[in-house]
Amino acid sequence: MSQELIDYSRKALIFAVQLLGSQTDAEDVVQASVEKALAHPKAPKGGIDLQKWLYRVVRNAAIDRIRQLSRADELDTEQQSSSTQSPERQLEQLQIKTRLMTALNALPLMQRELIVLRDYHGNSYEDIAEILAIPAGTVMSRLHRARMALRELLKNELNEVNHESV
Repeated sequence: MSQELIDYSRKALIFAVQLLGSQTDAEDVVQASVEKALAHPKAPKGGIDLQKWLYRVVRNAAIDRIRQLSRADELDTEQQSSSTQSPERQLEQLQIKTRLMTALNALPLMQRELIVLRDYHGNSYEDIAEILAIPAGTVMSRLHRARMALRELLKNELNEVNHESV
């Protein structure tokens, strides 16, 4: 397996974990996808086309896995602790990340994957369009709606937290 495919597989694993919320399920999905990439005669052999193709295969496999499980999984909220931060700051960051992941997980899958592909993985609108097989203009409008929905969920949660503390 080429180093390029290994690097793309690592990124695809992060993507799969973010979609599935389970490290084990994500590893299974990515392993099957890489095997497919190696065996498929029409799979791109390298470059950005291979990365986009692998993301698309992983996405489709993740959707199949979600259907199999027939339930929504929590996104991975493991906190990477930093020794340079105070415990209070670490707790604050963990709470923010947990709220964000909870709100992100509450979004429909299409909105969640748009935000994950763009904001977590830094894909261009064109790349996302290719991965999701939708027009680039649709990516932009759906991403805007997804971000607005996420903002609304976070705002509602903040209002609930403020009402509870009064």
